Amino acid sequence: MTLYLKLGGRDAIIRVMPRLQARLEQDACFDNAGFRKEFEHSDDLTEFLIFLSGGAPYYEGKPICSLLSPICTCSDVYERFVDHLVAVFFAGQDDQNDEAHLRELMTRLRPQVLDPKPVSPILVYSVEQETLSA
Repeated sequence: MTLYLKLGGRDAIIRVMPRLQARLEQDACFDNAGFRKEFEHSDDLTEFLIFLSGGAPYYEGKPICSLLSPICTCSDVYERFVDHLVAVFFAGQDDQNDEAHLRELMTRLRPQVLDPKPVSPILVYSVEQETLSA
C-alpha cells in the first residue's frame, strides 16, 4: 500500500494543508510572507505532496525548489519544515514506519531544495545570421 493511501488519499492531504500553514505561520523560523501566497493562490504544494506520496503518476506544478527554497533557507529550517509536515500528517497516529518513510522521501528532496544544481543551457540554432546562442 502506498503512503498516499495510508495517509487517507487526496482529501486527507487537502484537509491537512490549512493546519500545515497555521503551524508554519506560528513558527518564527519561517518567513511566511511569500509562502502564504502559495497556500492561498496555488495548490502546487498539495499536488506535489500527493505525487510524492504515490497518489499521482506525475506532477506538473512549480519545481519543489521554487516552492520551498524561499522558506527553507538552511538544513535546520528544512528539518523543521519536515517536522511540521510529519506532525500534521501523523497527528495522533502511532505508525513509525509511515513517518520514517515520509522523512526519508523528504531527505532525498533536501538537495533539490537547498542546493539545486544549475541546468546547462541548451544550444539553439537560429534562422538568423547568428549561428549559435546559449
